[in-house]
Amino acid sequence: MVTSLVHRYLHVRPLVLATSLFLSTLVAPAFAQSPAAPAHATQSAENEATHAVDAFMAALASGKLDSARQAMTPDAVVIANGTVLGTRDGYIDGAAKADAVAMQSVRSRELLHRDSRLGAQLGWVVSEKRMVGEGAGQMRTMLLTETFLLTKTATGWKISGIHWSSRPAG
Repeated sequence: MVTSLVHRYLHVRPLVLATSLFLSTLVAPAFAQSPAAPAHATQSAENEATHAVDAFMAALASGKLDSARQAMTPDAVVIANGTVLGTRDGYIDGAAKADAVAMQSVRSRELLHRDSRLGAQLGWVVSEKRMVGEGAGQMRTMLLTETFLLTKTATGWKISGIHWSSRPAG
């Protein structure tokens, strides 16, 4: 079991490092003066990317796991609270089932903040949400931070990485 976890970590570690480097290359230009780009083109691409994220979350929340799978690249990695849940198929065939059930207990979702950055082929969407739902027989309020890495494909933006972290609100 430990060997399996170590092997999984060593297998995923290069992807985590590449993701960190990717994010740093996207954030760094935010502090530099950028050339003028057509606002409508940038906004349209950001709308497409955030729509891909929202469609994935809606599919997951409604238990439409095949639709959620199609919103992801085959090599997408899913991480929650520091734990690697797997690549696309491993996640959808495993932990996503429990996530879908848990999301059905959510009574309200409030988007507190969202930011996105897109390049020609890669981008990210970061959101913070407040969710109220039933857990362990009582209502609980949680703050959820989600980071989605996206890759532009021939069919549009696809999710290539997800990291969720949550904490009790208050």
